[in-house]
Amino acid sequence: MGPITKILSEKNSDFNVLPLKNIRIARLIYCFLLLVFQFYSGSVFGQISTDVVVYGGTASGVTAAVAAAKEGMSVAIIEPGYNIGGMVTGGLSHTDYGDRTVIGGLAVEFYKKVAEYYDTHVFYWRGPEPHIGEKIFKDWLAENNVEVFYGKRVEIVEKSDGVISKMITTDGTEIYGKVFIDAGYEGDLMAKAKVGYTLGREGVKEYNESWAGRQPVTFTSHQITGRISPFNNDREKELLPLVHHRPMVSIGEGDQGIQSYCFRLIATDNPENMLAWAKPENYDPNTYELARRYYRANPNAGPLIGFWPTLPNGKSDINSSVGISTNLLDGSSWEYPEADYAKRDSIWQWHKDYTLGLAWFLATDPEVPDHVRESMEKFGLCKDEYVNNQNFPHQLYVRVARRMKGEYFMTQHDLMTDTVKYDAIGMGSYNIDVREMQRSYIEISRFPDMKYETYNEGYLSIPVAQYEIPYRSLVPKFEECTNLIVPVCVSGSALAIASIRMEPQYMLMGESAGVAAAMAVQSGRAVQHIDIYELRKKLKYNNQVLSLKDNPYGIWGSENEIIIDNNMKGFTFFTGDWHEEETVHTGRFEMNFRYNPKGQQGEFFYSPYFFKPGSYKVYIWYPSSMEYESKVPVTIHHANGESQLEVNQQENGGQWKELGTYKFEEGYQRALTIKGEMDQYVIADAVKFEFLQP
Repeated sequence: MGPITKILSEKNSDFNVLPLKNIRIARLIYCFLLLVFQFYSGSVFGQISTDVVVYGGTASGVTAAVAAAKEGMSVAIIEPGYNIGGMVTGGLSHTDYGDRTVIGGLAVEFYKKVAEYYDTHVFYWRGPEPHIGEKIFKDWLAENNVEVFYGKRVEIVEKSDGVISKMITTDGTEIYGKVFIDAGYEGDLMAKAKVGYTLGREGVKEYNESWAGRQPVTFTSHQITGRISPFNNDREKELLPLVHHRPMVSIGEGDQGIQSYCFRLIATDNPENMLAWAKPENYDPNTYELARRYYRANPNAGPLIGFWPTLPNGKSDINSSVGISTNLLDGSSWEYPEADYAKRDSIWQWHKDYTLGLAWFLATDPEVPDHVRESMEKFGLCKDEYVNNQNFPHQLYVRVARRMKGEYFMTQHDLMTDTVKYDAIGMGSYNIDVREMQRSYIEISRFPDMKYETYNEGYLSIPVAQYEIPYRSLVPKFEECTNLIVPVCVSGSALAIASIRMEPQYMLMGESAGVAAAMAVQSGRAVQHIDIYELRKKLKYNNQVLSLKDNPYGIWGSENEIIIDNNMKGFTFFTGDWHEEETVHTGRFEMNFRYNPKGQQGEFFYSPYFFKPGSYKVYIWYPSSMEYESKVPVTIHHANGESQLEVNQQENGGQWKELGTYKFEEGYQRALTIKGEMDQYVIADAVKFEFLQP
């Protein structure tokens, strides 16, 4: 008997004292009420009661719910919107991850389901088409008897002596649980529970983080090129649209800066599945004056929205890619986290209007170069995606919002130097990835004049070590709340979260939160007081990667077959300028490969860990093309010296090519080098070492 049915049955006990002549009427009323309550499934009059309540049907929320259910808990997901999967199904299907060595558990199971659906190997695609991803998640939840309640935003959280007793949504639904998990991008449940949190980037001095605070203006691919005035009128200094009105603080100082948000469009160039760009209802051509000036300064520049096939079936997951693109840098992301729901909805709509308006502007405005308009005509939104939302993504890309101040607060140091944690529940490896914070302006001296010019500020991409994520960063301080776990808005600085915020890491933290919640329910303990040894034991049994101490390859290592892909940070290194290419060649190993430009110097090194000494067959994998070098110098560094070979990358690609048998000692060592500086492109993809039995 479900919770709503139970409430009605208790009310039905009153019917037994009614006169006989009123019983039929009473039964009719009861049946009508029962149908109403069951239809709305926890509507304004309803209640939901379960062991574990997961707020937010993000990918992290899904893995949390599945993990708790596998531990024998009754679980309900309370989703503010009407879709499951968060950004994984909301536009970021081409999910970011650093080193797949550290990915395990339910996150890997998801990628295996993706590979199975598309009949390929794991990580060949970073993720599925959005509607396929949502189907995988929904099937997963159904298999584990997890109920999902849609369209319910948290309004009130009742808490006594540090224990959440219930949450009430904006439609009046009362939701009871023994342990609550906040898996939303905004941390709304956490905030309503009056758990400590912070907002905005810290300054250098706050945690002694060298990359913290406001950044100097740097000229990366995310910068605006050209001398562009920020003013609509230079005399009155009236700012153009899309420029942040707030003055910048000094370099290294903290502010309320929050990474820019955008919508990740899902597009196609398949005419049969393509919707041509349409003029939005709220289109204002004046919004894009900055883009007009950009093209006047850069007439040969490409589209501000770029299409390339990053997903199966010729679809693209489009990210903001250049100085003026789909990211909004006008400060709206700074306002979003603390805004009420009405204001958030308006910010959501503003991002949608801006994004579709930008596409329309690029496709039709007469001041946009012809080659850009022609490029835009070749692709559009997908007819088979987001059919319940006018083919537009349902999830705003909230890169970061609130950040909890929990039992342990992670900083830059935890990602670079202090990387080992006794209570690790998973690992991360992605760069500190900070997208632009704001579009501002500075006064530049260009003899003989001083001019204000428009620039973007805040972009960072800083490599980090493979680091362990402590359980303490997922739980509030004990004195604040004892039955809440937060696997998305985790406890950490703006820099730390800029690496942790990737979806595979959200999934692994979600799984850890689900298992921990079940342990708290079963033991009757606070979430801060569960047996961390037992939690780690359960996670390790579920193939979660907690440390690389036992196996440097995570769950992927084998003593008899070692595969090193080009993006495995712990085992590869290069000199020169080896560019990364993703999903563009069917002959690739996994989702990407590196290439060395024609004639440029550079070497790519593979340094595996050998579990035991002995003889190994050595193989190399590369995609082949007539544009690639036919005599690529390859050096095998083995126990008996070095062997020089040549590999023809114009043929026999997309498979393992044997290079010979060599002896290697136990331990880490540089085993294979690919040299660039050739007339054609040189490819570095994957290598394999196959142990031969003595």
